[in-house]
Amino acid sequence: MKITANILFGKFLIIGLPLLILTCQQNGEPFQLNENHLNHLYKEVLLPNGKQAAIIHIYSQYPDYNYDIEPKEGFTCVDDVARALVYYSKKRTDFQKIIRLTEFILYMQNENGWFNNFVWEEGLSINTEYTTTLAIPNWWSWRALWALENSLPILEKHNVEVANRTMQSIDRLTSNIVDYLSTLDKGGKMIEGISISNNLPYGSAADQAAILTIGLCMQFERTKNKTIVPLIQHLSNGMMKMQLVNSPIGSPFLSWENSWHAWGNSQSYALLKAGELLNKPNYIDAALAELDSFYPVLLKNKFAAMYSFEKKKEGFLILKNDTFPQIAYGVRPIVFAYVTAYQQTHKEFYKTQAYEWMQWYSGENIAATPMYDPNTGRCFDGIKSNDSVNKNSGAESTIEALLSIQAYNRVLEIGN
Repeated sequence: MKITANILFGKFLIIGLPLLILTCQQNGEPFQLNENHLNHLYKEVLLPNGKQAAIIHIYSQYPDYNYDIEPKEGFTCVDDVARALVYYSKKRTDFQKIIRLTEFILYMQNENGWFNNFVWEEGLSINTEYTTTLAIPNWWSWRALWALENSLPILEKHNVEVANRTMQSIDRLTSNIVDYLSTLDKGGKMIEGISISNNLPYGSAADQAAILTIGLCMQFERTKNKTIVPLIQHLSNGMMKMQLVNSPIGSPFLSWENSWHAWGNSQSYALLKAGELLNKPNYIDAALAELDSFYPVLLKNKFAAMYSFEKKKEGFLILKNDTFPQIAYGVRPIVFAYVTAYQQTHKEFYKTQAYEWMQWYSGENIAATPMYDPNTGRCFDGIKSNDSVNKNSGAESTIEALLSIQAYNRVLEIGN
C-alpha cells in the first residue's frame, strides 16, 4: 500500500479501524480475501414455491452494519444475488450456496421469460411493480444470464435437477434476447455532434450491452451453438461504435449516449472476451486502446465518476466531469479488464495496472481512505468527496470488492 504513515494514522483515527489490520501490500502479492461480511449478508430461505434458496441482503448500515431495505424496492434482488453467485461459482466451492442462490434467481424469472428484480421480506413475494424490478430487458435479466452461466457447470456436477432447470431458464431468456435484439434500430444517431450506436439495449446502453455480451460469450463457450455468434457480434459491433478515439483523455467507450460513467463500465472486458472467443482482433485492439490510454488518465487523476463529451471541428470536448461518487462497482470492471488483458497478452503493464487499481481499495484514492477492510471483509459504499466516505457496506460494494480481489489474485497464480 502506497500511503504515508501520517496519512494512514489520521485516516484510521477517522474511520475507527485498528492500525495493525493492514500490512504493506506489494505488487505481486495476493490481497487478503475475507468473506465474513458477505456471510453476514447471506441468508438461507424457504421460497413460496417450496424450494430451499438463499438471498443476499442489499443494505448494511454503519456503524453496526444491520440490514436495511429500500421501501419501494425490497430487501434482496437478482442484481446482488447474481453478483454473489458469480463470486462463489468462480471459487468452485461452497456448492450449497451456489445451488441455493441459483434457486433464488430461477424463482425470479417471470412468465414472460424476463426477470423481476426485487423481493419483499414479508412472505418473500416478488415486487412486480416498481421501475427497478419490472420483468423487462434490463440489467437484472442480463445479470441473471451472467450468473446462471457461471453456476451451470458446477450444478451439472453437483445437482443435475437444478442444472436442468437452469438450462431451461437460460433457453427461455435467450429466446427473448434473440427477439429483443431483432427489434432494435440498425442505424445510429447523433448526440452533441457524436455519432453513436442505436442498436444496443435502450438504444445506446453500451454498459448493459457489455454484461449481456459476457453472458452470451459464456453460453457460446458452453454450447458451441453458432446461433449465439450473431448476438455477440451485434452487441460487440454496437459497443465499438461507442468508442471515442483520441479524446482529450484517451479512447473511452461511452456508456450511454454521449457520457461515460464508471459504474458497470465493462465494455473493454466484454470486448476482450468476445474478441478472443470469436477471433476478432479488432475487438481486442479497441479494448486495449481504452486500457492503454483512458484508464491510466483516470488513475493519475484519482479516478472519476462521469464524463460527458461534445464533438466540435477541433475534436472532442469535455462538457462535464463529475469526480464523485466513486464506488467499488466502478473499480471492479477496470480490474477485470486489466486482468483479462494480461491473460491474453502476458504484458506486464496490464498486471501492474491491475495492481495499481486495486490500491483504490487499500487507500490510494482521492480520500486517502482504505475502502476495504481485510479484517472484516467490508467494503465501504463509496467516496462522496475529498474527505467524506459513505461507511455503509452493502451487497454491491462488498461483492464487487471480493470479485476484484478474486480476479487479481487469480492472475498472480497464472503469472507465477
